Amino acid sequence: METIASLYQPHKSLAELKIRSKIMLKSANQNDPGTLELFSRNGTVAGPYKHKDGLKLVSKKAGFRNWQHASHVLSGSAQIGEDMGTLWYSQKCQVFLNIWCRDYADARGQYLSHPGKYIVPFKTQFIIVDDEYMTALGIKTEMGDFDTNEDRNLAGQYGTKNWDNYTFSRIQFALGTSAPA
Repeated sequence: METIASLYQPHKSLAELKIRSKIMLKSANQNDPGTLELFSRNGTVAGPYKHKDGLKLVSKKAGFRNWQHASHVLSGSAQIGEDMGTLWYSQKCQVFLNIWCRDYADARGQYLSHPGKYIVPFKTQFIIVDDEYMTALGIKTEMGDFDTNEDRNLAGQYGTKNWDNYTFSRIQFALGTSAPA
């Protein structure tokens, strides 16, 4: 009998970006005007579009510099404090008061002083945020996934199954439920 742990697919965040890339390429190669415009705005003006073009585009939309950056971060290969991209930030979050920290040690100290908050990475910095911020990013905080204070330290969970699950949810929300446009 399979357990939930045995059903876990490592790096499903990366798999999601690959799937989104294939959907986008199909749309572009069928001359969808919105998708062609998106490719054009990002420097790829003429088809036929290649898989690497789609990967670059969805990676940028998810908050990474390029596919290599996304792959490095989402595979768990980066170190805490390296550039983690902007996946854990959105323009919608500008209205929230957050604590910005220059490094993980500072963030950890602030985090311990603010029970019930979360630590999320932003490029090489960290942000201490609340439930409303997480909800704005598409993360459901009321589901019981954040029972302990350590569960709320997403930066500290980097590279784990939980991290991948959260990033997967975040990517789905950031890119929408249908083909990226």
